[in-house]
Amino acid sequence: MADNQPQEFFVERVANMSHANGVFRVTFAQQEEGADLRQVVRLMIPANQLAGILQGISGAAKNIGEQVQARIGDTVETRSTTTDQKAKPRRASKKKATAKK
Repeated sequence: MADNQPQEFFVERVANMSHANGVFRVTFAQQEEGADLRQVVRLMIPANQLAGILQGISGAAKNIGEQVQARIGDTVETRSTTTDQKAKPRRASKKKATAKK
C-alpha cells in the first residue's frame, strides 16, 4: 500500500518571497538560535492562484478562531453557571430609581 500522506513541515516564518515568470516562490523557515533562520520548504504557487490560496488560508484560520472562541465561551459560561448556583442570593437594593430632569 502506497503512503498517500503529504509531507509535513514545521515552519515559523516566511524567510523569503519572490516572483518570476508568473510563479510566486514562498520560502518558509524555522527560527534557530539568535536571529538565524533555517530554510525548511519552498512553495511554488502560480501567480493566478495566489489570491485564492491566501483567501482559503485566511478563511480557514478565521473559522478555526471562531470555533476556539466558541469553545472558550462555552467553558466560561459553564463555570459562570456553576459559580452562580453556588453563590448566596443577594438582597435587592432598596434605593428607588429617580428620573433626571
